Amino acid sequence: MFEIVVVIWYLVVLLPFFLFMEGSKMLSDFLKEKKIYMHWDIWHSFIVVLCILLIVLWIKGYR
Repeated sequence: MFEIVVVIWYLVVLLPFFLFMEGSKMLSDFLKEKKIYMHWDIWHSFIVVLCILLIVLWIKGYR
């Protein structure tokens, strides 16, 4: 039973977080390589995701 809980926890919480972190790192490397923005970090990614979430919820009518 405990193994099922661990697998569910991994799939619901940890895997999306790891994907987000890796995607943010890849975006940061891309921006630095192209010399677009040299100071991108995880906090910028969090702000972008929160802004997108806010816009989607606002458009859908959640207030």
